[in-house]
Amino acid sequence: MRDKKENSLLFDREKKKTANFAFDFSEVQMKKIVFGCCLLIFIASCGGNGKKVDPFEKLTEQLDSMNVGSDSVLQDTMVLVEEVIPVTVDESFADFFYNFASDEKFQRSRILFPMPYYEGKEVKRISREAWKFDPLFSRQDAYTILFDKAEEMEMEKDTSLHSVQVEWIYLKEKRVKRYYFERKKDAWFLEAINWEKLAHGEGNEEDFLTFYEHFASDSIFQRERLHYPLLFVTADPEDEFQILETTLDIGQWFAFRPPMMKEKLTNVRYGQTETLTSDTKVVEFKGFGNGFSNVMYFERRHGIWKLMKFEDLSD
Repeated sequence: MRDKKENSLLFDREKKKTANFAFDFSEVQMKKIVFGCCLLIFIASCGGNGKKVDPFEKLTEQLDSMNVGSDSVLQDTMVLVEEVIPVTVDESFADFFYNFASDEKFQRSRILFPMPYYEGKEVKRISREAWKFDPLFSRQDAYTILFDKAEEMEMEKDTSLHSVQVEWIYLKEKRVKRYYFERKKDAWFLEAINWEKLAHGEGNEEDFLTFYEHFASDSIFQRERLHYPLLFVTADPEDEFQILETTLDIGQWFAFRPPMMKEKLTNVRYGQTETLTSDTKVVEFKGFGNGFSNVMYFERRHGIWKLMKFEDLSD
């Protein structure tokens, strides 16, 4: 693959808008001997054809121009944060999620309370008062997104999505914690959280997540599962608009590899295909708003997984 993929930055477009209004008034100098008469004339003239100036007219027009949903319940949840969160926050899920995971007030305003919290057969409903701020993976060095096909990575930029799930995948415990986000009246909201068992492939072929846990934690096993030559794609250090395609030997791989997440992975389900029978997997490593971007391309051949290509297009 020689075409440079556009590096999608998650969660790096935070803006602030403020409005300042100043009003200048001039004093009317009047002679004391005719003060009463002039005052009466002035009051009368104000009630005539003179045009009144509403100093808040421009502010009202600006607020009216913002596409705020008509649903009063959804409106009330956003009152506390609308002054510090950019109006573009819901243009894409990535923009929304950046603010949701890093701003406590904004997060609380974008949860539909009481929120169902499922764990096995049990279900609790969390109230607004009982909710505790959840930074998700915003405090990690990197997070991961899983795909079956490289072409589906473009779904991250889709602004027409209405349903997205964010996951913590606990590799040792074989469990997954899934957050369900829905878009309502052009605004994203968290509507439920669910704990469930992690699905695993059956049969003689190697399960990808079982393989990845071993690959991430055992350097000897990792060495054995590198395809040779290992393809390497990166930006030209002398020209950031050019892409270099080369290969890495084993020593270079261990020098350039991304921070391997050993005990748990993250995932964002935009609607991409994810099947246990797929013989290709793409693991995208991204920084939370810092421009870090690495991608590992795996293939399952003769029933076992190997790393075929590594890509580093970080800013």
